[in-house]
Amino acid sequence: MTRFLLAALLLLTHTVLAQHKISGLLDAEYEAGHFNGAALVVNNGKVVVRASKGYANLQFGVPITQSTRFPIASMTKTFTAILVLQLVEQSRLRLDDKAAQYVPELPPACQSITILELLTHYSGLQNEPILAYKARYSPTEYVQKFVARPQPPKAPAFNYTNVDYVLLTRVLEVVTQKPFAVLLQERIFSPLAMHDSGLIREAVVTPNLAYGYHNYKFGAGSKTDTIFNDAPIYLSNYAGAGAIYSTPEDVYKLVQGLKAHKLLSASTTTYLTKPQKPTYIDGIRGYPTLGFYFNDKTFLRPC
Repeated sequence: MTRFLLAALLLLTHTVLAQHKISGLLDAEYEAGHFNGAALVVNNGKVVVRASKGYANLQFGVPITQSTRFPIASMTKTFTAILVLQLVEQSRLRLDDKAAQYVPELPPACQSITILELLTHYSGLQNEPILAYKARYSPTEYVQKFVARPQPPKAPAFNYTNVDYVLLTRVLEVVTQKPFAVLLQERIFSPLAMHDSGLIREAVVTPNLAYGYHNYKFGAGSKTDTIFNDAPIYLSNYAGAGAIYSTPEDVYKLVQGLKAHKLLSASTTTYLTKPQKPTYIDGIRGYPTLGFYFNDKTFLRPC
């Protein structure tokens, strides 16, 4: 009994020390002006730290909490890839299918693009202009206006672009005959009890949604930087490329759901996260997967 109590105390002490170390690291990053948000740290399947620093709304001084909902930007692509692979498992879609089978209005130069090429950013599609977010466009309108390939088409090469995943959004809606928001709710959010996640819609008030800010330094920044409101754009236009909001707790539910194979089979989950050929995004070497991107850069160093 004494040995058991000693082991329990040692484990508790180790956990508390780890919590203090991580909390101290986040505090230091916040004070340096590098962090404004919420964090959830898990070790061996147990949450060891829940932390939040800074403000969800600077104008009104609304603090960030664990229930604050954040636009998760390109993390949305993971959800889209999961939905695509679910349809593949159901034999409603094949990775070597041409996107034009489902979206026949694609320009002639885009008719040969496959679903897999869209998932892995090897479609050769051009990046969208900022104009793509200055007015409200449905996925159908977005595809009609902004999906294009350079002429003549270049040799296949990795090009990270939101257009790939907006086009996948349209494919999903055509195959299922359901809106993307409904697919997310039915196939991911509800099964995993992700009650604080959804699709951003400008015309709808989303409680506890954090505002976006920028220092326009495009680097680590500092606490003394002037902070600006994000430029007004229609985040909903990103659709399956970047229009989901969520919380750390809900994102962890997604991780748990994938590990428990609640969304995809074991083999398909492995395929989802399997690194492809190494490449670069913003000068950082990494490995794209289907909806994920692993890179070699260390963003936070242990204290």
